[in-house]
Amino acid sequence: MKDLYFFIRLFQAHWLWAVTGLLLALIVALSGLSLLTLSGWFITASALAGFMAPDGVAVSFNFMQPAAIIRALAILRTAGRYAERISTHELTFRVLADIRVWFFRQLIAQSQAQLAALRSGDMLSRMTADIDTLDALYLRLIAPAAVALFTLASTSILLFYFSAALSMAVLLIMLLSSIIAPWFFFRQSLQPAEKTLLVTAELRIKLIDMLQGLAELISYRALMQFQQQALVLSTEIIYRQKQSERLAALSLAVSSVLAQLAVLAVSVWGTVMVQTGKLSGTDLAIMFFLVLAAFELLAPLPQALLLLGKTRKAAQRIRALAERPAGTATACKRPKLAASNALQLEKVCFRYNNQSRWLLESITLTIPEGSKIAVIGPSGSGKTTLLQLLLRYEDAQAGYLSLAGRPYTSIPPEQLMTRFAVLSQRSHLFAASIRDNLMLGNPDASATDLWLAVKTAGLENYCRQLPEVLETWVGEDGVRVSGGEARRIALARVFLKNAPILLLDEPTEGLDSETEQEVIAALKVFAKDKTILLVTHRLTGLNLVDEVYSLEDGRLVLH
Repeated sequence: MKDLYFFIRLFQAHWLWAVTGLLLALIVALSGLSLLTLSGWFITASALAGFMAPDGVAVSFNFMQPAAIIRALAILRTAGRYAERISTHELTFRVLADIRVWFFRQLIAQSQAQLAALRSGDMLSRMTADIDTLDALYLRLIAPAAVALFTLASTSILLFYFSAALSMAVLLIMLLSSIIAPWFFFRQSLQPAEKTLLVTAELRIKLIDMLQGLAELISYRALMQFQQQALVLSTEIIYRQKQSERLAALSLAVSSVLAQLAVLAVSVWGTVMVQTGKLSGTDLAIMFFLVLAAFELLAPLPQALLLLGKTRKAAQRIRALAERPAGTATACKRPKLAASNALQLEKVCFRYNNQSRWLLESITLTIPEGSKIAVIGPSGSGKTTLLQLLLRYEDAQAGYLSLAGRPYTSIPPEQLMTRFAVLSQRSHLFAASIRDNLMLGNPDASATDLWLAVKTAGLENYCRQLPEVLETWVGEDGVRVSGGEARRIALARVFLKNAPILLLDEPTEGLDSETEQEVIAALKVFAKDKTILLVTHRLTGLNLVDEVYSLEDGRLVLH
């Protein structure tokens, strides 16, 4: 249960909401117990008063006070339930928000290589479905458990006033009904619940992969194969859900039978005590309706225990991803970087694993501030890997990298990222407006800065002609704009960031010749006083640089 306890600690930041929710839940439980018990007593007492009165003789009975109390309890229960739902849901939403913030911070601390090793569907499933599963932690686990403990204690104490033996018998039945039997079924349902969560996550991964690669799957006639795999996973999910539902139904049936057994015990035992003069008829009514009300409040607990397995597994999956060792150091309190933007690589070596060849071997390169350098080579030669080392998405196994005279290992990632702007062969556009995508480069940019970047990237005429201008929606992965427009948006984002070092990874790949020349011309003007490192397997764009290196067998050769 340590995984659940880890997330329960997040409730400490919102202790007032948590305490308020529990207090309101207990008030609702108490008012529910009192309402049904008092109503049962009131109806029974009224009937007995009329039944036992001699013919033609009026009997004094206070109708007003019990009726007023019953109305007050009904109002209190309704208002309390409303307030309890508001407070408990508010707490749940706040904690889920905290979990998401914590989760993203944990992911940011991990290296690009660690994140790239994950399938996008798996990460999406943990970020959404698994975190959403944790909403049961307070609403369906902690709160029902607190209400159940209160109900067990209060019911036992009240019954003890009438009969100690009957109180112990009912307490035993309530424990069997609400804790012992559900715990047994929980243990039985643990594997199906966890398996359902895992298979559901696998199905989401499969469906996302299928949607992202739909064109390729259709082209290679592999769509049917993916659909069959998804159908197999869907069938297994249904099977596992049936297992869980069957166990849930058995648990509910056992709890219901035990509840009826408790009511029967109170009825028989109480009737015997009434006949022997140890109880009055109204006392029996109080006991009867008290037990009915108690089992109504205990009803959510068996279901909560059945949810425990699924919730625990979701917590394990979230922590397993978020708490992996960070790939880079986060030296947050180290001194700021000097103003210089000089880069130095000294005998840098890198490979992705111990079994693979050295992709970069003894790379030594000095990049003074303001210099413009290109690295050419065929695809797979390690050009993009070189940029990833400079961005510290990866760490070299040997050698030394420095910026402004400081080793990379001593530079916090957030400081390092302020010095670089990247234009890659596939710059991602988010499902948002053009403005939102541009503002990623500089969230504090003014409207003047925004339009200057748009104009410099050659997007002004295009944007002005759009009905919604910069508020135009670009669609998922930029599907609503052409490849050239998407590249210009990415280029404008780079201009808006205005970082001193530009890393260009095949920046004109996939563009037509006219757009390609326009992008290069815009870069040439913008990067006049900036450092450029261009990696490409083509000759296009080399007029941006002063020196050209080729990457051959993991080594740099000056042309």
